[in-house]
Amino acid sequence: MSFAVLVAILAGGSAGAAVGRLLRFPVWPLTGALVGAGAVHLSVGGGGALPSWCVFVAQVLVGSAVGASVGPTVLREFRVVMAPGLVAVVVTVGAGIGLGFVLWSINGVSLVEAVFGMVPGGVGEMVAAVASLDGNGALVAGMHLVRLLVVVTFTQAAVRWLQRRGERGSGDGDQEPE
Repeated sequence: MSFAVLVAILAGGSAGAAVGRLLRFPVWPLTGALVGAGAVHLSVGGGGALPSWCVFVAQVLVGSAVGASVGPTVLREFRVVMAPGLVAVVVTVGAGIGLGFVLWSINGVSLVEAVFGMVPGGVGEMVAAVASLDGNGALVAGMHLVRLLVVVTFTQAAVRWLQRRGERGSGDGDQEPE
């Protein structure tokens, strides 16, 4: 990828994030950047991937941001969610493998792309895994980008709805006296 294309993609991602904020996209820095960078990448032919050093820097920044949010109570809080979280992951991965098998069976998509495109995981990690198996990383990236946009959009909307519902329920007199 040329330096000019790299700069254009980063500018498109930044512009997309700004537009995402104005349009109130869910998780606008991520979803807006995905749309903006994707639009630029497609407009210049869609070939090539970001240099590995860019991906590395992005992963280090995300990891650092998450790591910096770790507080003294995180281990205690993690113990509470570990068992249900493990169950959720096993069920989700199992469903993804099953749906991938169905996709492979009825659509003629390669088994590698079908399964890796349907299981949960980070876009970069899934694409890297598919590439190591000589699969079509672009197809899997597209599947995961769609999944990511849908999950982020619907999960954020669902949580907001549940929060509003809980706020209404807390003052309507249904609570038992203490």
